[in-house]
Amino acid sequence: MRRWQVQGLGALVAALALVVGHTTERTAATDPMRAAGPVVLVAGASGKTGRHVVTQLLDQGYRVRPLTTNAFHARERTGLDIDWLEVDVRDPEAVAAAMVGVEYVISAIGAREWRGDNSPRFVDYGGVRNLVDAANAAGARHFVLISSAAAGPHRDHRDNPRLGYVLFWKTKGEAYLRASGLDYTIIGPGGLVDGPARRSGIRVSRREDYRRALISRADVAWLTIAVLTEPAARNKSFAVVNDDELGQDDWVVQLRRLPGD
Repeated sequence: MRRWQVQGLGALVAALALVVGHTTERTAATDPMRAAGPVVLVAGASGKTGRHVVTQLLDQGYRVRPLTTNAFHARERTGLDIDWLEVDVRDPEAVAAAMVGVEYVISAIGAREWRGDNSPRFVDYGGVRNLVDAANAAGARHFVLISSAAAGPHRDHRDNPRLGYVLFWKTKGEAYLRASGLDYTIIGPGGLVDGPARRSGIRVSRREDYRRALISRADVAWLTIAVLTEPAARNKSFAVVNDDELGQDDWVVQLRRLPGD
């Protein structure tokens, strides 16, 4: 049985639409321009970064399929009265059901516990595996994974037990995505802080060149959406931080200079 739930009449319409391969969101009903936009599934949509992703996607005219483990709490935390889908990314059947008709996938998931079934092993790795498998089966066009600037294959993370070996499991999730055959982008943010988007430049670099620095969650969200349709981002992994000395569009030039994985 599919272990995902929907809340309210609007969400029920969305669930019924999934069965026939379409998506109906509240915004599509109130704004006809949004009805024509591609469908983007956002995993971890109620998290501190994910909520910025959802808001900015809606502002840009995308149809959003936001996943959360608790729709009521998601509305309370984010203030977004949208059709949240209750999906546990650890459940492959639920993830597959939610992925029907999706064109783009953004993963902003991350473990909140360091031991047990909700630890990085089952969320940052297992959850990413389920999302990747479902995206492949659904024929998604591009998968963007928000990871960490400190993760990645350039370093051996097996001897770093910090936060439930989170960097090790994030790196394994990245490797699974790379090997999947999907078009992908892996974004590794530096230290995450609150603040508005587009107030300073964004530096894009190889993760082996990363030095501790900060970036606003809103800027991570903005860049995540920008790379959905940026050819230079295809099949690349990189670190991102804010840099006041850079212009607003310098990130594109830097990204184009980066080699693929």
